[in-house]
Amino acid sequence: MTLIGKLKTYFNLDRPYEFDITDITAIIYTICAVGVIGGMNMTILFFIGSAIATAFCWQARKLNLVLLNASMFAMNGYYLITMLMG
Repeated sequence: MTLIGKLKTYFNLDRPYEFDITDITAIIYTICAVGVIGGMNMTILFFIGSAIATAFCWQARKLNLVLLNASMFAMNGYYLITMLMG
């Protein structure tokens, strides 16, 4: 099997696409990364992404995922409040 074939199998790209809520989060975070690299303030969009990720990470039932998303939500909430307060 070629390297590309192995990657397709590893990432389940050899099956029909199944929508997952984390797809939205991944798109939001990608937009945020491009925006930040471009010098834009992406605090609000980052906060929305972390809120979605935190709300739906409980389905995975993994403590490390919950802690990661909760900490990102808290950090982005702090930056959002700081940005709005001036």
